[in-house]
Amino acid sequence: MNTANNKVIFYRDTGKGSPLVLIHAFPTDQRLWKPQQKELKKHFRLITIDLLGFGQSSATDGQAVTMTEYADEVKQVLDQLHIQQAIIGGESMGGYVALAFLKKYPGSVKGLVLSDTQSIPDSMETKAKRETTALDVLEHGTGSLISGFMPKALSPAAPEKAKLFLQQILETQKPEAVASALRGMALRDDTSDVIANTVLPILIITGDQDTLISPQQSETMHKLAKNSQLVTLSPAGHLSSLEQPEQWNKAVTAMFK
Repeated sequence: MNTANNKVIFYRDTGKGSPLVLIHAFPTDQRLWKPQQKELKKHFRLITIDLLGFGQSSATDGQAVTMTEYADEVKQVLDQLHIQQAIIGGESMGGYVALAFLKKYPGSVKGLVLSDTQSIPDSMETKAKRETTALDVLEHGTGSLISGFMPKALSPAAPEKAKLFLQQILETQKPEAVASALRGMALRDDTSDVIANTVLPILIITGDQDTLISPQQSETMHKLAKNSQLVTLSPAGHLSSLEQPEQWNKAVTAMFK
């Protein structure tokens, strides 16, 4: 679709039932959800989106794109499809976007899926590290970032096929998109109160071996929430939806079907 300011937002819309939007992790695109497509479209109207800069959506210039701006992009897709309310799901950075969406558009949310994510903001140290990485990516490309991310994205037990699939997705992302997302993640607010104040159902999923966002953060969100379920997938690293798709899909279907 084309937005009012002439940006292209690429999305996929399949299946029937309650609308379920899945927002991809950093630094991937909607292809991350390929292992979810076949199963979840039997139960939901499944919408997957390339966040700005990533995949086939319009490019960014390397300046920060905030989580709220990505959330606005999701809202534009829902408006284009005339969808009043949806279950909003996200993994890692996608979870930050899902929480930003709930904060800004509470009336458009039926429930949340928060996978391998957290509600706390970055520490000063993490913010500084993101900026250093953004500058490095813009100057030298994404090679170093990818080689550092790959071992943390999946657990050592992950199938070779999943690793190759992820590597392919990562290698096609533009440095500007990566820098924009890094800078945007550094600017995000604490959304713990958003979780604490909602009565909507929240499914919280974590990989037992997630070294990027510890399972402890999922437990913290679970304790904050009024109406949540916590599911720990094993063995799984940071991108648990890719590593354990059957377990992941089953958790979503059990909660929201």
